[in-house]
Amino acid sequence: MRYTLYSISTIFLILILSVNVMAQEDRPLVLEKTELPCLKKTFNVVAHIIKNEGDSLGVEPDSITAVLARVNELFAPICVDFEICELKIIDNYQYDTVQTFEWDEIQVTYHQANKINIFWVGEFEFENELCGVAELGGIANTENGGLLMKKGDCLNEMAIAHELGRYFGVPYTFGEGEERTEELVKSSNCEETGDLICDTPADPFILEDDPEQYVDVENCRFTNQDQDDEGEWYVPQVGNIMSYYPDTCKCFFTDGQYRVMVATYLDSGARMW
Repeated sequence: MRYTLYSISTIFLILILSVNVMAQEDRPLVLEKTELPCLKKTFNVVAHIIKNEGDSLGVEPDSITAVLARVNELFAPICVDFEICELKIIDNYQYDTVQTFEWDEIQVTYHQANKINIFWVGEFEFENELCGVAELGGIANTENGGLLMKKGDCLNEMAIAHELGRYFGVPYTFGEGEERTEELVKSSNCEETGDLICDTPADPFILEDDPEQYVDVENCRFTNQDQDDEGEWYVPQVGNIMSYYPDTCKCFFTDGQYRVMVATYLDSGARMW
């Protein structure tokens, strides 16, 4: 049987396409890129610095301003920025080390309504928290809440962006984190478990674990060898800001995470100044 060059090329193209389709059946879902929503919103921030026992601040106000400027770059894709409208110094050094009940007292005593309040302290005693504490979706709470941040090494844009992301309703990439995520690497159940955001791959991290059990910190490379319930190797985003991997590795939010931030703010009915 004789084949023309055209028919041979056509058959070859069909075979290539068939192989590609079969190869993609086991791959994670690919989400179509669409334009991100734009809030066009500047949020006023009240920066509260609690003095330490030595009557010093332990953090330079100018450093907070500089770091917040870099945070603004991370939120620019949804047209959001944060501007310090007031700097408050709290003289009560007993609040420089914060436990749960003291965090409640601080909010009641010093919180300013309709603004994002960030409190800078020396230490806090919250289990499994690294650099900061923020209520998930706390942007809806205009009368209370805010961010509790440690001074020192935690004064960096990724640590603050992580807590702001949570404040705007974005879960950790691993979900609740008390137990290993049930999200599958293939993303077939990404809307039902994990962080419920489908453009963040399944992340096996557990809150009680040391991040160095998962990541080569120096090279920001995921090294954990656990597998999901289907025997697939986890490949989480070590650089995702909402992960619990080192701040030195973090650099981005996903489109899905940005959309959660916008939806949380708009659905909350909150109208921050």
